Amino acid sequence: MDGIYDQKRIVSVHQMLFDMASGNFNTRIPQSKQDDELETIVVLINMVAEEIKDSLSDFINTHSTPEFITSISLVVNAYYFITSFTLELLLFLGYSESELLDQPLATIITPASLEQIQSLFESGVSKPTILSIDFINKAQLTFTVSCNVGQMLPRSEIIFIFAISKNCDYNNPLFEETHHKKQIKSRKVDAFLIQQLYDYILAHLDSPLPSIQLLARKFGTNEYKLKAGFRHFFKTSIYKFYNQERLKKAYFMIQHTTKSLKNISVMIGFTTYSNFSKSFKKHYGFSPFEVQRNQNNITLSTELPHYDR
Repeated sequence: MDGIYDQKRIVSVHQMLFDMASGNFNTRIPQSKQDDELETIVVLINMVAEEIKDSLSDFINTHSTPEFITSISLVVNAYYFITSFTLELLLFLGYSESELLDQPLATIITPASLEQIQSLFESGVSKPTILSIDFINKAQLTFTVSCNVGQMLPRSEIIFIFAISKNCDYNNPLFEETHHKKQIKSRKVDAFLIQQLYDYILAHLDSPLPSIQLLARKFGTNEYKLKAGFRHFFKTSIYKFYNQERLKKAYFMIQHTTKSLKNISVMIGFTTYSNFSKSFKKHYGFSPFEVQRNQNNITLSTELPHYDR
């Protein structure tokens, strides 16, 4: 019975890939309760369809049949050596099959992207994740592609799935110039979005930080773009930035107000003084109690002093 059920799932995968190749990115494969490699592939295909639909909605009709979109898959082993790939990858990067097979993944992506991938899976994440990967083709041109990345269980192989334009010559230096201009335009939009998030965090240091999912919904984007964009501009995670800023605010308040340490911890969003004290000591290397209060500059006002970063 299981064999027949698995065969039906494989047929669904084939149909989904055919629909995507035909330009229809609205189909989704129903997820099962199975915890196997086939289910990982199902999740990845659904994710890549959703990502393509979102990224191309301004340029193509997802209900029509454009012939310039193709899907590429790439598999690497636990040591990050390339074990298999679709033929489209060769056209995409300009290599021959022998030049890529069994070669290190570092051959075709930047060190920063490799480090990003290694950090993701060394942290124990196994569910499919969208990553922005910087590929390097044979002409040594670098460009960014949004990939759906997931681990194939129970084996430790990692699969990458992404989409490209068939009509675009990625090995032409003119492509790099055009792609670079698009990246600049995209980063301007991202910069505005991240500035809004930055302002929001600083204005709400006294409240618990909403989940990344809620923040993404609030700012009209997806979780990946929010996290990756913030790290790109501030070189840290959203949560670490939020925690650092409220600890800075706490330090300022300890130095320049007469408020008790317990009250200060509540005013910057900590539920208990114990959690505040541990975070403060971890960040500064000493406890809040050890901070010397500036007696000459303490305000007796009941209002919060202006906080200047």
